[in-house]
Amino acid sequence: MALFLCLTLSGSQMKQNHVFAFQSPVGGALNVSIPSRQLSLFPLARPKDPKPIAMATVSPEDSKCPVTQFGNSVNKGLVTADETIIKRILRIANHLPAFLSLGYFGLISMASMMQMGPLTDAAAATTQKATLASVLTQSVGSTTNSQFAALFPTLVTPAPFVFLVWPLISVLQFLTVSVSAFYPSLDEEILTQTDLSALTLANLASTAWLIFSSKAQTNALPLGSALVLPLVPLLAGYPLRNKPQYILIANQVFSSFTTIASILAFTVELQHGGRIPFLGAVGAEVAGLVFWSLYSVAGLAVQRKSLVKRIVNWGAVTGILVRRVTTVMAMGLTGWAGWWTGAKSLLFSVSFLGGVGCWFWSFKELFTGSSTAS
Repeated sequence: MALFLCLTLSGSQMKQNHVFAFQSPVGGALNVSIPSRQLSLFPLARPKDPKPIAMATVSPEDSKCPVTQFGNSVNKGLVTADETIIKRILRIANHLPAFLSLGYFGLISMASMMQMGPLTDAAAATTQKATLASVLTQSVGSTTNSQFAALFPTLVTPAPFVFLVWPLISVLQFLTVSVSAFYPSLDEEILTQTDLSALTLANLASTAWLIFSSKAQTNALPLGSALVLPLVPLLAGYPLRNKPQYILIANQVFSSFTTIASILAFTVELQHGGRIPFLGAVGAEVAGLVFWSLYSVAGLAVQRKSLVKRIVNWGAVTGILVRRVTTVMAMGLTGWAGWWTGAKSLLFSVSFLGGVGCWFWSFKELFTGSSTAS
């Protein structure tokens, strides 16, 4: 049987039919018209039912089934627990590393600044059980902060009262992290996860610096104190450089003071370490000039400074000049001749005059500087 296929299009575009003609063996033809829509392999859409049947639906919340109602109650309970309990626990957990690093920094501060070595009595160590504080501070050396300043004196070492800023930094950090962790609103973040990580690393870097400094001995200046300390202002100031939503006073004090401390650590290394290539050890006057030059650029010449930073700048410069003057007065010079000798040593000191200029600069900025979050 011979078979041939002939396709004929007829009618409009919306009513196209495929017409197939078959020739029978006895002659004649059989024409079959099939709508083209039925031959489509990939129909674009199903024909719409002219009379759709409306089906009644029941939401799970309105279901009368006890099992469904129990499941809905469980889901609502989980949502409530997430919003009121789980979310709060997770928020506190996010702040836990910052709390722990601050506590460790506080222990090391007490061990290295207020006592001789770890928070334990070495003579009674054989009879007393080790405590958590003694275990955490056993790596602290025997050199306190005041002893370190006496071992490696400079013309820009601040007066002892300036270092009281460390307890202030710890208190401000504790208050800031506590408010951020326990703030009533869970939809707002005072400290983001990035801010908390930066603060944690800054505390650990400060702790490492204190441990390095506590191991200093005569003619044995630890290089780590000058290498680690500059990391602190970089980390503590990271949230401030990224436009925080809130005013982070703890970070402002932390970064501002450690900027000065980092320059001072470099000055100590320059004067007493002698390990800087092509420079070696320099005299006290040259080291003092280097300090004031670097501090003018990194601390005073910055155009946009917060009020906290300006106060810290002025307080630190004041402490440096107070120690410089009191050191001269402590030489035992008496009478007009003695006073004139002491005054002349200061008036002819370039580093002292540079410090006086920086003091007036910092004092002026207390009233004329611009206040920002940095």
